[in-house]
Amino acid sequence: MSLKLKNFSTKKAMLELQNYMGEYFKFFQIFGGLILAAIICWISIPSIVSVAKMKNLCEKPDERRLHKGVIPTMGGIGIFSGLLISMLIFCQGEQCHFIQIFAASAVMLFFIGVKDDILMIAPVTKLIGQIISSLILCVVGNVRITNLCGLFGITEIPYFVGIILSVGLIIFVINAYNLIDGVDGLAGLLGITTTLFFSVWFYREGLYFMTALGACFIGAVIGFLRYNLFSQKNKIFMGDTGSQLVGIFCCLMAMKFMEYNLNTTLVKHPVNHSIAVAVSFMIVPLFDVVRVMFIRRVLHRPIMLPDNHHIHYRLKALGLSAKWIDTILIGINCLVAAIAWYLAGYTDTSFSRMILIVFILLMALFHIPQALLTLRKRRQEKMQQTKENQAKEN
Repeated sequence: MSLKLKNFSTKKAMLELQNYMGEYFKFFQIFGGLILAAIICWISIPSIVSVAKMKNLCEKPDERRLHKGVIPTMGGIGIFSGLLISMLIFCQGEQCHFIQIFAASAVMLFFIGVKDDILMIAPVTKLIGQIISSLILCVVGNVRITNLCGLFGITEIPYFVGIILSVGLIIFVINAYNLIDGVDGLAGLLGITTTLFFSVWFYREGLYFMTALGACFIGAVIGFLRYNLFSQKNKIFMGDTGSQLVGIFCCLMAMKFMEYNLNTTLVKHPVNHSIAVAVSFMIVPLFDVVRVMFIRRVLHRPIMLPDNHHIHYRLKALGLSAKWIDTILIGINCLVAAIAWYLAGYTDTSFSRMILIVFILLMALFHIPQALLTLRKRRQEKMQQTKENQAKEN
């Protein structure tokens, strides 16, 4: 009873504030959520770092982890705290009923991530946790795929098929962002980029509560990146807790984007081929994980076995710093997203043609690092052969 009264009083207070502020209330929601989330994460991380170092909850460098020294991996706790608190305060309204369900789903994923960061749980246990978290969001929150928008000639899909596809999509996106988290700032910056694209569209369509939700997430990740990229004393990684949260949040934004584009009564400028556009906003982590799985399959290696074929490891092998890798991959993500959004504005652009253009562009861009590594290796082999021939002649 007390919880209901508290929730009612919060909604009533926000409604009174909205009536008082009028047109400026949307800016209060957006910037208030962003600033509060950033401050909470900013303040909490130094304490998290201290506790993590005290309890030895740190990641040591190895052949796949190329950082120097031991670094705490509990940054996701700060992101989760900032997002959850700011989201529950600033994302209020009749259309925000799914927010509380998303919070429950995120809490489930949070505990799985924290346990994995501390104890390294089995992949099957992690997958079960991801499935439960996805089911909470899809079944209880009713955030799911209902229409394939003409993909393979399919439009409306049955309820249970939509649930299966939605759960599969969420798990895929969660793990894509989890696997791309191999360089300082990369998963966080990709999450910000994806959310920013969705939030711009939501704002343009007058869906300010969705823009405020995106702002809460961006603020929380900005607070984390302050320490992940620019601090030596309190440097921290987001760990599985953070990368899984980034993944499920980006997938939530994508599914709401697709849902609203199907309802032409709520949006003024619906996007054609919304599924393709939503995928393009998350293209770097999604394409990278598909590409790596294909390479492992071709090489007859276990699909789930970690290796160095991810695009960020290929760029690292070229001698690029983490900041250059972040810049290149964020640039690729923005370029592909902008092209897809632009092409979607033309009603005569078929879905298959749009996918083909994006696929060819990505194959070209992602093949460059491997091509450069191959050329470098051949040049080194040629130089070595020349030295051996010279030594034999002498």
